[in-house]
Amino acid sequence: MNQSSPLREIAENMALKRGIPLPENLDALVPEDFRLLFHELSVHQIELEIQNEELRKTQGELDNALARYFDLYDNAPVGYCTLTGSGLIVEANLTLASLLKVSWETLIRQPISRFIFMEDQDIYYLHHKQEMAEDTPYECELRMVKEDGTVFWAHLVTTFTRQGGGGSEYRVVLRDITKRKRDEAALQQSEQRAKEARNFLKAVLDAVPVRLFWKDLSSVYLGCNLAFAQDAGYSVPEELIGLDDHSLGWKEQAEQYRRDDVEVMTSGTSRLHYEEPQTTPDGSRRWLATSKVPLRDADDRVIGVLGAYDDITQRKWVEEELLTKQKLESLGILAGGIAHDFNNILMVIMGNISFAKSLLSPTDKVYARLSAAEAASLQAKEITQQFLTFSNGGTPVKRPVSVGDLLRNYGRFALSGTPFSCEYTIPDDLWLIDADEEQIGRALTNILINADQSMPDGGTIRIHCENTVIPEGHTLPLKSGKYVKISIKDQGCGIPAAYLRKIFDPYFTTKERGHGLGLALSYSILKKHEGHICVESNADSGTVFTLYIPASSEDNVVLSDGGDSDIRTGKGRILVMDDDEGILQIVGVMLEELGYEVELVQDGKAMLEKYIDAGRSFRPFDAVLMDLTVVGGMGGKEAMEKLLVVDPQARVIVSSGYNNDPVMANYASYGFQGALAKPYQLPELSQQVWQVFNNECLD
Repeated sequence: MNQSSPLREIAENMALKRGIPLPENLDALVPEDFRLLFHELSVHQIELEIQNEELRKTQGELDNALARYFDLYDNAPVGYCTLTGSGLIVEANLTLASLLKVSWETLIRQPISRFIFMEDQDIYYLHHKQEMAEDTPYECELRMVKEDGTVFWAHLVTTFTRQGGGGSEYRVVLRDITKRKRDEAALQQSEQRAKEARNFLKAVLDAVPVRLFWKDLSSVYLGCNLAFAQDAGYSVPEELIGLDDHSLGWKEQAEQYRRDDVEVMTSGTSRLHYEEPQTTPDGSRRWLATSKVPLRDADDRVIGVLGAYDDITQRKWVEEELLTKQKLESLGILAGGIAHDFNNILMVIMGNISFAKSLLSPTDKVYARLSAAEAASLQAKEITQQFLTFSNGGTPVKRPVSVGDLLRNYGRFALSGTPFSCEYTIPDDLWLIDADEEQIGRALTNILINADQSMPDGGTIRIHCENTVIPEGHTLPLKSGKYVKISIKDQGCGIPAAYLRKIFDPYFTTKERGHGLGLALSYSILKKHEGHICVESNADSGTVFTLYIPASSEDNVVLSDGGDSDIRTGKGRILVMDDDEGILQIVGVMLEELGYEVELVQDGKAMLEKYIDAGRSFRPFDAVLMDLTVVGGMGGKEAMEKLLVVDPQARVIVSSGYNNDPVMANYASYGFQGALAKPYQLPELSQQVWQVFNNECLD
């Protein structure tokens, strides 16, 4: 055995431990086979030691990796935990324990619901149930409670995993999002404040008693306030964005407006408080007091124009009215004195003529001359009456007057012997006016003569009348209230724009033989009646004079001219329901006589079917007249309830022979618009139907 063999090393170690000498012939004492076997065992031992070393190294690496894993797991920026199917925490990292302000040992085996805010537990269970049903991860945001009672917002992501043996677990990732929620709330609050600020600014702009607008360098609208949008014919300011003045209702002034914008933007200087006209979208004209200033950016460059204007039409009207009134008052003082003296002279002249005529025979030549002088004196008297109209002594003696009769009578008189015709549009329900019939007649005559003279080749004068109510805050120089509006339109050459503001001035005329008092007289008459007269004219469509005369306070309705004053006719489709065949037929005849189209049914069920069918066929009924009581069928009360479901706007008159029925006494409470007590006659029927058709309430 050589000295380096493993066997000798082992033998030497053993001898040394026992304190005995090592035999000299050790190699000879060990058999060769044993020495070979021992050598192989030594080699295996060495290999095992190498493997053990590698295992120790691998184990060390695993231990280090596991340590790093648990370090990452426990100190992760989010909380992790594992839940049983019943929601118990069976494993968690230290971050979760720290988030919940509880020790790790206390956290284990606790239900997760213990740390969920009571009011938000339904959120968790709802998502939990959904995750179980769909077997997919789910997310939710809810409030959680720390061990010390502090509430915080958390974002949870839960994953469902199935375990061997049919069990299940849930992996939960929990992140504290309180700061994010706080930031979101702050952002939402900031956005809300910004929204409120925008709304407040909009409210301020809309409340400003002037029209505001702003445009870019191309004179395209970028915005405006509500008043400006409404002037332009729009409902909201946003509808104007992107438009220019050529796209709006005042096309006549669009180019001038653009030039004004360019002047302000190129010069960089403001243009303030200048007056300009404007044609409204409906074709009328108004006056504006306008200001425009350049808009600049942060670098002081002009980027657009800001404008504001105030509607001064009423002020201009008042100024013009005042000026005209002052002229008329001055003329009135002079005219009153002249008329007084002139009438005294006429009294002497006419008295003498009358006396002289009484001394002569009608066949005498002088008698004829005196008659001519007397006729001229009567004409002079008419002129003095016109002078008196201007004076303070021309106060009208008012009484209720029918406008239809007035127009026809004076229209016939003014245009007699001329090649002209009049077309009248006079509603049957036109209100009476409080007027001095002679004075208003004279005003109408002057206007009609003016129309006659504007059409040398003949033509048609169209007169349109309507009831109108002047509201509070209007722009006309009138008190609010009820008026009759009369429009007189001719087909003449029109009045030049330069003359329109002067035509009511005394002595202003463009006619060779005119004296300039006719329209001034008409103006004065309307003013003394607390009314108003205005004019519109252009070369293409002639001239329109519009008169506003206060309606009579004694009777606001004039019935149809030339007919029975108790009968009112009309047009429309009426459905009549009554179970008495005789009543049904006579009511149908009466309504047809009044001008209505009628259909008849005998009970409420048939009435509903026919009413619905008529609506589907696009021939709906305008009103229904139904009997309150139907023997053996659906009566008016039940039918009305069902009809209002079909058509809440149905116009229905109830009729009954039971006049003490509460439905008849309080018909409006049951949805009816009127009531007719049987027996009734044609006048009652006509008036009731007419009032319902015209939405007039009955006392």
